[in-house]
Amino acid sequence: MQKILRFFLASGRKHRCLMVGVILWLLRLLHDAENDEMRRNSELLDSFESENKDIPRLEYGSIEEEYLSCEGTLGFLESAIEDLEFAY
Repeated sequence: MQKILRFFLASGRKHRCLMVGVILWLLRLLHDAENDEMRRNSELLDSFESENKDIPRLEYGSIEEEYLSCEGTLGFLESAIEDLEFAY
């Protein structure tokens, strides 16, 4: 896989642009997956709060941590996507 990627990156600009397009597509897919996961965690946290359920703090904290992790990841992904779009 690495040899194939190096071939495309070492080739002309046309091949690099094609490779960047594929990478952007993958990053957008990952962004959408993280966004969906963050939304799911947010809805789960909201349901816990609105139903006033007694849930273990550990479980609530775990879900909240996943939510914050997704939020941070989305920030990095958005930045990477913007940078690649600007560069190419």
